[in-house]
Amino acid sequence: MKKSEVKPKPSLLNEYAAAALVGMSPELLRWFTSYAPKQGIDRKLKKEKEKDQIIFFKEDELLSFNEWLKQPWPHKNGKRPSIPQGIRREVKLEANGACAICNSHKDTCEAAHLDPVTKTSNNHPENLLWLCANHHTAYDDGVFGPVEEEAEFVRGFKNVLHRHKRMMWRMQDEVSHKLYVVLETCDALVKQLEKAGNPDQIKAVQKLAKKTLAILPSLAPVSMADPKYAAFQTISADIGSLSDKNTKVKVRLQKAQVMRSTYVAALGYVACPLCKASGTHDGYDCPVCGGDREISERRASDVVLSDFEKVDCPVCKGTGSLKGDDCPGCGGEQRIERRFAEEIDVRDYADVKCPLCKGKGRFNGEDCPECGGDGKLEARYSNEIDLSRYEEVDCPLCKGQGTYSGEDCPVCHGDRKMEKRYADEVDIGDYNAVKCPLCKGRGRFDGEDCPACNGDRELDRRFADQIDLGDYAKVKCPVCKGNRHRNGEDCPACDGDGEMQRRFAERIDPHDY
Repeated sequence: MKKSEVKPKPSLLNEYAAAALVGMSPELLRWFTSYAPKQGIDRKLKKEKEKDQIIFFKEDELLSFNEWLKQPWPHKNGKRPSIPQGIRREVKLEANGACAICNSHKDTCEAAHLDPVTKTSNNHPENLLWLCANHHTAYDDGVFGPVEEEAEFVRGFKNVLHRHKRMMWRMQDEVSHKLYVVLETCDALVKQLEKAGNPDQIKAVQKLAKKTLAILPSLAPVSMADPKYAAFQTISADIGSLSDKNTKVKVRLQKAQVMRSTYVAALGYVACPLCKASGTHDGYDCPVCGGDREISERRASDVVLSDFEKVDCPVCKGTGSLKGDDCPGCGGEQRIERRFAEEIDVRDYADVKCPLCKGKGRFNGEDCPECGGDGKLEARYSNEIDLSRYEEVDCPLCKGQGTYSGEDCPVCHGDRKMEKRYADEVDIGDYNAVKCPLCKGRGRFDGEDCPACNGDRELDRRFADQIDLGDYAKVKCPVCKGNRHRNGEDCPACDGDGEMQRRFAERIDPHDY
């Protein structure tokens, strides 16, 4: 049996190749190395090394972390899992800071869940889109939802927006592959433009299409030694016309779509044997072609399809549960792909004595933070414990003085020292005073003392970063629907104003009135 190229020995990827692989920016991947995204779970993305200010990751660690992010996020009953600042920033930058649909209303935009968070508890960037308050409300209220074509457009546009970003990351990593990647994005944009059903949607797709088409004419192999040089010659005569602004965007995209087919044939690419050129496998980008649909004949011949067959999970033996909970090996699904099953060492799931509390269940007078007081834990967790994290060090904010700005240090609460694991989490910059993002440093908002900074004009960056400006945007009163009156009198909810800040509107149950 030939060695499968899709199940390689764990390899190192630089941050741009890593971004193209999992569809998250190098900046977000760096953020994940310092911050644990899921509240209550101390898991960060492990970096293998850093060289010349470029971070390198192991491919299997990236894929594992990405799959973990897609699993339900922990949350308290009745509350949504909060979106971490790093992910919120990622989704905002993906849409260039404005609403992804109307390309405006920057001040009222927020992260919207494509699949309801109440059902999926999923804060993976793939499930989030930056929308203005109007489009977010419209989507949540079902303006898009009941009409399947509208809902499909929003999800489809998120896909091409995401594909455009991956295209840019891959181009930085793999210059020789960039022409194919851009043509593939054009192909996806043609299909998305067909789904656009109103002016806002058409405008959103066309804006992204213009940016993509503008890249194409400059993408040409400069050397005949380039293995893709001959293939490029098959489309070189026409590629310049794609930048002709006098030609409609749709026509140029369709022309690029034809060029893609010609270029793919010249490259000798064939349909991906796993996804059959659909680009997806089990609801996600195909792990063989990365969503590109075609691959080289050599790669195709190396693919072992049996690696992707579903087999009983070796941890739970196909039952879906382990020790009374969903099986951690398969997430309760009972069966997993053979390639994942073969990577599992069932010994990792056997209970061993906790190395921190030595099996006693107590540490520093409290339940052991590693085993939760049980005195034992699974070997996979035991092997990951770094005992040095529990050594006491000086507080990094007050430098072991116990006070900061004349008061008890807000980090160590005056104790001067703390365990290294907590000290490592402290970002000193979080305690720098910054201008209040709501009142812009004026101290007043909507005619009153600013509710974010209490009129002080500035606040610690840690608090400023938590402010969601969308919470303060004016929306229609949910009781009077913006009519100002109810039962012949001023609306008791909005005092006859017809509108209120979103943070107040979300607390109101119209049935109470």
